[in-house]
Amino acid sequence: MFKKIKLVLLFMLLPNLVWAEGFYPLAGLDAQLLPKNKWELRVGTKYTQNRWFPFEGHNTHRKELWLPYLGLNIGVAENVELDMEYPYIYLDSERIHSKWDSGDLSVRVKLNILHSPDKSTFFTLNLETKLPNGDYNNRFSTNEADFFAEGLLSKSWGKVKIFLNGGMGIIGKPNSCNSQDDILTFAGGLRYSFSPGFNLLWEISGWAISAYNNNYTTMTVGGQYLLDPHWRLDAGIHVGLNDESEDWGVSAGISYIFEFPF
Repeated sequence: MFKKIKLVLLFMLLPNLVWAEGFYPLAGLDAQLLPKNKWELRVGTKYTQNRWFPFEGHNTHRKELWLPYLGLNIGVAENVELDMEYPYIYLDSERIHSKWDSGDLSVRVKLNILHSPDKSTFFTLNLETKLPNGDYNNRFSTNEADFFAEGLLSKSWGKVKIFLNGGMGIIGKPNSCNSQDDILTFAGGLRYSFSPGFNLLWEISGWAISAYNNNYTTMTVGGQYLLDPHWRLDAGIHVGLNDESEDWGVSAGISYIFEFPF
């Protein structure tokens, strides 16, 4: 009986104990940063069916599995967060049959510009680059250094948290000297806390105004289950909403949140 009471108390306090409220498995980003010296390590996987490849359209019948899909988020300072993401990829398509190889490392810096006194509203600048460390000949990567700059807005009302992301991206075109695709990036959605231990998430995200048919729009529905103040499970379903998007996909991951002072 005493153990049951302790478990109930833990889940009642859980929203106040959890150090980070990331939006995994969504693509959108939270404007609220990790506190200083807090780290989040995520190990996940993602599968997409007929996923678009930049500058090649959607007719390559591309099947792609990211395993593992690694993420590391670090609260560097009270208003600075450093994020890194890296996938190891299994690829099967009309061009390449059943190969494993490295994806690209993405590095992101989030700078909180302002927040409301009650910390219910946050506005943050996101600067991100994709490093050219993947193989273009086998279409694991464009092997170009892309750059993104976005504004992030998050607002909480009780059990609901909404977010909006918007900005620009500069996408390098492979094997083309001084050629690039300038696109708009967008994401918007919400997280609803059904209970202290379970969150439901929804978003629409993608790219727009591409000059090379790199536009895509994906809807994601997912959930998070908080095991305790340090461990979180997430899973999601992804559905493409236009021709350049994947037909469908699934993803899942587990995050460990801890404190490690510099």
